[in-house]
Amino acid sequence: MFLIIDGYVDEPASLGVPPYVSQYPRYLWGALSALEQDVRYITIDQYRRGEGREYLEKAEYVAVIGGAIVPGRYMRGLPASMNELKEIAVHAKGTTILGGPVARFSKEADGLGYDYVAKLDAEASVFDLLEKGRFTRRNRTYEEWLEWSVRGAGLVRHHPDFPHYLIAEIESFRGCPRYFTGGCSFCIEPMYGKPLFRPPENIIAEMKTMYSLGLRSFRIGAQTDIFSYMAEGMEKYEAPEPNVDAIEELFTGIWECCPEIKVLHLDNANPATIARHPEKSEKAAEIMVRYTTSGNVLAFGMETADPVVIEENNLNAMPEEVMEAIEIINRVGAQRGANGMPRLLPGLNFLGGLKGETKRTYRLNYEFLKDVLKKGLLLRRINIRQVAPIRTEFPRILYNEFMHFKKRVRMEMDRRMVERIVPKDTILKDVYLEMNKGGVTYGRQIGSYPLAVQLPYPAEIERFVDVLITHHGERSVGGVEIPLNINTAPRRAIQELPGIGKKRAARIVSGRPFKGIEELKSALDSEDEIKKLLRFITFDGRRKGSMQIHLP
Repeated sequence: MFLIIDGYVDEPASLGVPPYVSQYPRYLWGALSALEQDVRYITIDQYRRGEGREYLEKAEYVAVIGGAIVPGRYMRGLPASMNELKEIAVHAKGTTILGGPVARFSKEADGLGYDYVAKLDAEASVFDLLEKGRFTRRNRTYEEWLEWSVRGAGLVRHHPDFPHYLIAEIESFRGCPRYFTGGCSFCIEPMYGKPLFRPPENIIAEMKTMYSLGLRSFRIGAQTDIFSYMAEGMEKYEAPEPNVDAIEELFTGIWECCPEIKVLHLDNANPATIARHPEKSEKAAEIMVRYTTSGNVLAFGMETADPVVIEENNLNAMPEEVMEAIEIINRVGAQRGANGMPRLLPGLNFLGGLKGETKRTYRLNYEFLKDVLKKGLLLRRINIRQVAPIRTEFPRILYNEFMHFKKRVRMEMDRRMVERIVPKDTILKDVYLEMNKGGVTYGRQIGSYPLAVQLPYPAEIERFVDVLITHHGERSVGGVEIPLNINTAPRRAIQELPGIGKKRAARIVSGRPFKGIEELKSALDSEDEIKKLLRFITFDGRRKGSMQIHLP
C-alpha cells in the first residue's frame, strides 16, 4: 500500500490549502494509478485529528507533499510544519518520500529524516522508484504530464471537503514566456525553460473526470500568465500576443463538458501582455468574463512601481503598463455578477526586499495606488510580502519602510477599495460558514482570494448562506445571514438588519415569537421599515418574499 499525505502547498502559481486541492498530490496519484498501486490519501488536517494514522504502520511507502513558498494567513487549514514533517518521517514504518515545494526549495528538507527527497517532480521520482527500482531526480515528461493529470483526477473524492467545499487547482502550462531573458529575479518558473502547454482537450479531460465524480469548483490558476496560454512567438517576445482562439476553445470546451460548474476562476496574468496587446487582450478578457464565474481575480505581478528596481530585477512591466492593464480589466469585468461580486477584477502583488530598493521605492508604490483610487478603478486585493531568496540572495529589506507602506495600504487603501467592490446592502450569495471564534462566525465564498465574511454572532457552520453586507473592514466585510428567522435569530443578528439597530432589536426579541407581519408591526415604527425588512426575514425558517405577504 502507498500512502499520500497532502501537507498543503502555497506557491505564487498554485494553491493547495483548503478549500483548494493542488495538482501535486493528484499527479502523484495518477502516476501510482498508472502502476496499478493500492493508494490511500489523507490531508495533514486529518493526520492532526488522528485520522488515517494507522496507514503509517501499514504502508510500504509514505509520500508527503507540502511547502509554503508564500505563507499567508489562513482561515482554515495550515500547511504542514517542519516539526510535523519530522514526526511523520519518524512514525512511518515504510519507505518515506518528501515532495513538493518544501523538498525543492527548503534548506532543511534533507535533514527531516526522509529516505528520499524529491528535488524535482515527486511523481516522476516515485514512478521510477517503483517501476525501475531506483529513485531519480527528474521532472515529469510531457507525455507523463498529460496522462497522470487525468489519471490523478480521481483523488478529489478522497478529500474531506469533497464535493461541496473543494476547489481543484488546474495547471494550464508550466514555465514562463520570459524564460529566455531569465525572467523575474525571484521567480522559479523560468527555471523550467520554454513553456509547455497542455492542450485544451487534456485540461478538459481532467476537469471532466472530476466533474463526473461530483466536483463543481475549479480554478485554472497554476500558470504565470493566462493571456499567454498557447501563444506563439515564445522564443521571440517576452509578452507574446494572446491566442484568443485557443483561449476561447478552452473555455467553451469546459462548459460543453461541465455545464453545471458553480465556480470557474483564474489567477495569474502578466500586465505587460495586456498593455502591449490591448485589442487582443480585451477580447481574451471578454471571453474570460463570459465563461468564468463572478468574483474572479487576475493577479498581476507588479512587484514595484520603481523603474530602477524593475530594471535591476528584470521585472514584468513598467507602472504605466500595469495601469493600462488595470483599466482594461476594469472596463471589461467590473460589472457585478450573480454571486454579488464583480465579474473579473485585477489584483496586485508587491514585493519588498528586491535589488535596488530604496525609501523612494515605497513612496512610488504608494503614489501608484493613490492614482488607482483617484481614477476610480477597482483592485480586488493588494498583496504585500517580502521576497523569498529561492533563486538568489537579496539585500536586507528596508524593514521600517516596508512595514510603514504595508500599514498605510491596509489603513488607507484596502477599506476604501472593499467599500467600492462590495457596497453596503450588497448581497453575497453562497458564503460558506467555516468557523466560530470569539462569538463571531467566519465564512467565505469559494474562489480566488474570496473576501472574508464575518457574522458578528455565533451561527451554525459548514453550510452555505446568503449574506447581506452591513459594514466593512480593511480586508473583510461583515453582515447578517438572510433570510433571517426573526423568531430564533440572536439579537446581535437582528440588529444588523437595515433600519433596526440595538433598541428595535431588543423590542423584537422581547416580543417573540411572531406569527406574521401584523404581530411584528408592534415592535417597529413604520410600514416603510417593515416593507424593507420583509426582503430579509422569515418567520418559520422558510424564505418568504414581500410578494407573499399582504400589506394593507
